[in-house]
Amino acid sequence: MEERNTLQKTIIHRTLCNMRGQHPTATAVYTEVHKDHPTISRSTVYRVLARMAEEGKILRLELAASDTRYDGQTMPHSHVRCRVCGTVADIPAVEMRAPSATAGFTLEDCTVISRGLCPACRKAEAF
Repeated sequence: MEERNTLQKTIIHRTLCNMRGQHPTATAVYTEVHKDHPTISRSTVYRVLARMAEEGKILRLELAASDTRYDGQTMPHSHVRCRVCGTVADIPAVEMRAPSATAGFTLEDCTVISRGLCPACRKAEAF
């Protein structure tokens, strides 16, 4: 059964897309949504983001030592995360070939997340 496209979903998706480049957590999306739409609950935001990620309408970024983040940009691209402050940024897609051996796994997805220092942290370390 197909789920309806409600006004709440539209608001949540638009809010995420307006936060482009920030790769926000569900809590950050909720905070933004709540400013103009205080009747939309936190659980609704979390549920809608999870469902949109399952449907491929948005990206869910599972980063080590970090809360799940979301990205409204679904065109192929990779991410880089600052090892000091945790900032996440988009970078051009990294081309990869499927491995010849998969340890018996059926591969479904591959995400490339690079690590390094963002410009602000690099500047701070220089002092």
